[in-house]
Amino acid sequence: MFIKRKIIAALSVIMIVLFSLPVVSVSAAVSGVKISKSHYSVQIGSTLKIDAIGSNLIWSSSDPSVATVSQLGVVKGISMGKATITAKSGSYSASCEISCGFYKGIDVSSWNGEYSQSGAYLGPVDWKKVKSQGIDFAFLRAGYGWEDYPYQVDNQLSHNIKGCLENDIPFGLYFYSYATNGYEAVLEAKYLLRILNDYLPDAKTKMRLPIAYDIEEEFIYTMSSSKLTDIAVSFCNVLKAEGYDTMIYGNTASFNIMNLETLQKNGIGFWYAMWPYTPQFTEHETIGKTDIVPDVWQYASDGSVPGAGTADGVDMNVLYMLSSKTDLFKDTATTAQVTKPGSGTAKLSWNSVALAQYNLYRANVSSAGKIDTANASKLYSGGKTTFTDGSMRYGKSYYYYTDTSFSGDLLDPDYRKIVSGVEKGAYVYNVYKGDVSLNGKLDLIDAILIQKYVNSQNTLSDIQKFAADYDSSSGIKLADAMLVQKAAQSSNN
Repeated sequence: MFIKRKIIAALSVIMIVLFSLPVVSVSAAVSGVKISKSHYSVQIGSTLKIDAIGSNLIWSSSDPSVATVSQLGVVKGISMGKATITAKSGSYSASCEISCGFYKGIDVSSWNGEYSQSGAYLGPVDWKKVKSQGIDFAFLRAGYGWEDYPYQVDNQLSHNIKGCLENDIPFGLYFYSYATNGYEAVLEAKYLLRILNDYLPDAKTKMRLPIAYDIEEEFIYTMSSSKLTDIAVSFCNVLKAEGYDTMIYGNTASFNIMNLETLQKNGIGFWYAMWPYTPQFTEHETIGKTDIVPDVWQYASDGSVPGAGTADGVDMNVLYMLSSKTDLFKDTATTAQVTKPGSGTAKLSWNSVALAQYNLYRANVSSAGKIDTANASKLYSGGKTTFTDGSMRYGKSYYYYTDTSFSGDLLDPDYRKIVSGVEKGAYVYNVYKGDVSLNGKLDLIDAILIQKYVNSQNTLSDIQKFAADYDSSSGIKLADAMLVQKAAQSSNN
């Protein structure tokens, strides 16, 4: 991947001659159709406007189940996958690729664009051209090993950092490991900290993606799980102590050796290298036979990205969007229970979902059982999963529900997804069992009301039905009337 063992073949240069037409008038038609970028990425459920030039454009999507497009060129992400969006004007057309639910990125080192099989120098990465291809992010090699500072710093690091910053391409760094034990891994981490200090001293504000530890030397495959895991944790802990997010780059074989659960507990992410002949993008890739979804998936080493590639291509990566993580987007089930029957206090709780913030609402319920969510009161907002409501009124029924809010996508920090939990809320009836008349006590009128309801001589509201089911058997029977009458007589004596 990163320290290539072969000299990369020469990249033939294609000269593109641009023709321009003289402007005859302001209303002169544009000859042909042009889309500004060859690739766009969109969150599932979000929209973006394609930047295109042309007259009377007709838009279409190759797969509307993945992404639709309006006749104004507005794309909406529908489900995870890829689609081709095409704009036509007469006999002219232009297309671009849409990634829905994931970002498209590359990783580079000094080997990208510097060498060919003949040893010819091809020049550094052209980040402006890379940006024009719609690349969303990049990982840059920072260096390798722990000796001879600064001679093991990637000699294109300064250029690559500068190019990403100038072209607004979010980036992270990776460091190639030669460590054979935890002590050497710590030395490599300290080597990287020196690089950061000298080459990117304001990394915490300018680097939006994590630092990856690239563990792939052949000798690691004979190591024990505990030793290789210790190497990974030792490196990452040094960086984490300095405030950096970290992850491990590996393939199926190396991750099979490591204790992935230990890495997860240490807050270490995964960058997974697995290059299928035909990669799929409609669902998350997982590491080996586990159900672990990596933060980044490197799906090819021979990608074609003008400005970044060599004759052997460039490493291609996917970074999954927040909107694609459907396991997170589940309704938040809310439970509620009156602390003491008839009291004005209810204890509420809801299930915890990683990375989420919650809003808790209380809606009044009409006598017909309709939930008035339009006028619901917000009781709580934050990260807790419990709340006590002490403002209930006697004889009222309430409906409590939450919504779950996700935000903070690595490359789209303004993205926000709110999942309503109205469907899985909870009713609370603030009334004593048996008090069908809702007057705050049990008396004979309650027993009579139950008896008449059983004999179909009257109707009851939902809260009255709750009270009428005196024995909580989920059914109203004459036995409930008899029990209420007995309880009322007992309370009066």
